[in-house]
Amino acid sequence: MEDDTLSRRSFIRGAAGATAAAGAVAAGAGTAAAQATADGEGTVEVGAGSDGLKYTPGTDEPLYVTPGTTVTFDWVSDGHNVLFDQNPGDVSGHEPLEDEGFSFEVTFETTGTYEYYCEPHRSLGMVGTVEVVEQLPTPEPTAAGPPEVPDSAKSLGIASFIAMVSTLGLAFFFTKYGGDYEPPEE
Repeated sequence: MEDDTLSRRSFIRGAAGATAAAGAVAAGAGTAAAQATADGEGTVEVGAGSDGLKYTPGTDEPLYVTPGTTVTFDWVSDGHNVLFDQNPGDVSGHEPLEDEGFSFEVTFETTGTYEYYCEPHRSLGMVGTVEVVEQLPTPEPTAAGPPEVPDSAKSLGIASFIAMVSTLGLAFFFTKYGGDYEPPEE
């Protein structure tokens, strides 16, 4: 009689190892965001994001500029405006609601933090920040991570993983429950 406990344990170890390897590959697929800076001129998209309720850059990270920089606010979705809440240089925003394709410019001369918002969408988090600084921050060095993997390669990897797990599962099932076959008598 053959002891199949070892083979079951080996199978479970192998499946756990394959799952851990696949998880490590999937976890390493992210990339770090770059810091937004502008010297002389820059652009902020108004109404960006999947929900159309962001300033990019500005909402998730401030836009750093030097004094004298002109920032163009470009509308990429409908029904937004730009009003300044904190405004050390007394710059003007744009109050009427505008639609995609509209743009206006603001020149930042005075150092400080400029906070702005979209009046109808402020409560939904559509706020932004421009930091006017004498010297632009140096980008933080990013850790060398794995190369970015195209979506098609990820799909192929997932399909291969499913095929391997299915094959291993069937092999285990047939090994465990396939039955005892006696050699034919002569």
